[in-house]
Amino acid sequence: MDRDLDSVKVVFKCQREEIPGTVGICLNQIKEKTEGRSIDEAVLSRIKWAIAELLTNAVKHSGEPESALTIKIGADELVLEKEDSGKPLVLIALDKTQIAWPLENPLSVDFAIYHNGMDSLYVRTHQSGKAIFFVEELPEVLMPLLLSDTSEHFGLLIMTKAADEFTYEYDPLKKINRFMCLFNLKTN
Repeated sequence: MDRDLDSVKVVFKCQREEIPGTVGICLNQIKEKTEGRSIDEAVLSRIKWAIAELLTNAVKHSGEPESALTIKIGADELVLEKEDSGKPLVLIALDKTQIAWPLENPLSVDFAIYHNGMDSLYVRTHQSGKAIFFVEELPEVLMPLLLSDTSEHFGLLIMTKAADEFTYEYDPLKKINRFMCLFNLKTN
């Protein structure tokens, strides 16, 4: 991350009806903090998708009345960081293996956790317990499984595809979940 950061923290009341207004507040803050700089509309659209899904994730899974969304803006990148003190992440791999944080034996392992006929979503765990999500795009099919089998992991797929990097960390000492979406703001 750039050293020259501009940071904004938005407290989100974890209620579904609060999502549209909070997305608007976040986008307005991003536009205000990047005034005079050109952010590609496609990147801004991906940021909007990620914000909406991070907030939806908070409503559906945190079990807490509030979560915090911090927007960190540098010259070349933007980071969305959603934190809450709710239940740690639990994933069910395609082979039905359960992955739950904090990891008992942190290893560097890749797990396939979602497949919809067009994309496969993987999580790579590290010895630190950090999870890095990535997508493997598959050849297009006529009727993606997405239409008949959308799992709880679909939101993770959205954030992974929207962000240039999407990660999860659990701090067992503070009992904090931290989801981070990084976006490259450089135009090539």
